[in-house]
Amino acid sequence: MLAAKYRLAKKKDIGYLFKHGKKIFSHFFIINYLPNSLKNCRITVVIANKITKKATARNQIKRKLREILRLNLSNFRENYDIIIVLRSPLNDFKYQEIQDLLLAEFKKNNLMK
Repeated sequence: MLAAKYRLAKKKDIGYLFKHGKKIFSHFFIINYLPNSLKNCRITVVIANKITKKATARNQIKRKLREILRLNLSNFRENYDIIIVLRSPLNDFKYQEIQDLLLAEFKKNNLMK
């Protein structure tokens, strides 16, 4: 679980990031990001009902993504708010494959050190 200081949880902050943030589009993810005035990055994961109707499946994917993010927090560039929106289901992917996909997008777009 991500520590509270690394979570982007307020509806106001999330709405502002969706409206004003820069977007990265890939086959599996949309990554919205925007610099913040904090000393650390804040991250949230969003999975829509149209990806999968079952809440248990959505929560399972969220847990995997959050764990990947938690383990790699030290590699992220500081002072960013990040929202990860899932575009297609990842139910059939193994943990390592999801990690490779997600971290490759962050590295490709210079959001990781």
